[in-house]
Amino acid sequence: LGIIAGKGVETEIGKVSEGQRIASVIQGASCNSSGAHVHFIVKEGSNTQNPFNFLKGGIDYENCSGSSCGSPDGDPFNPIGSWNWPISPRIQFSQGYGSTWATRNTWVKSIYTFHNGIDISSASSEVKAVRSGTLFQGYYGVGCLLRYVRVDHDDSNFDTLYLHVNY
Repeated sequence: LGIIAGKGVETEIGKVSEGQRIASVIQGASCNSSGAHVHFIVKEGSNTQNPFNFLKGGIDYENCSGSSCGSPDGDPFNPIGSWNWPISPRIQFSQGYGSTWATRNTWVKSIYTFHNGIDISSASSEVKAVRSGTLFQGYYGVGCLLRYVRVDHDDSNFDTLYLHVNY
């Protein structure tokens, strides 16, 4: 994805605090998305990391990442970190990180075989910074412009990206 390689067009907005509203989920379909969700990416340098290694466990969620919501064939939902979530629970989880049920069983395998973030949604459309840092608003693509925000975290080499959002 060109955004990970730094090829998005970005504008620096300024400092944000952990938990501060930084965007809202686009309701309905948008560029490269068939429905409302946040594609949440954790990036260290130029490499993506599994967001579940950073996000807090023990939250209310529904796993809809397999053949149907609650089916046993879905992607693992296994957060083990200390960061707050970018959206408020109850989380609806629709795709995991890496080789996912969707990349093996649906049309998305013709586009990508590795999912570089997680896809989540909730009743609230508010998107919040998981850690403090510097906020950037950006877009990527030609024709179909994929809108996103990125937070460059001051205390580490990590960035978090939130795709399919309005600023």
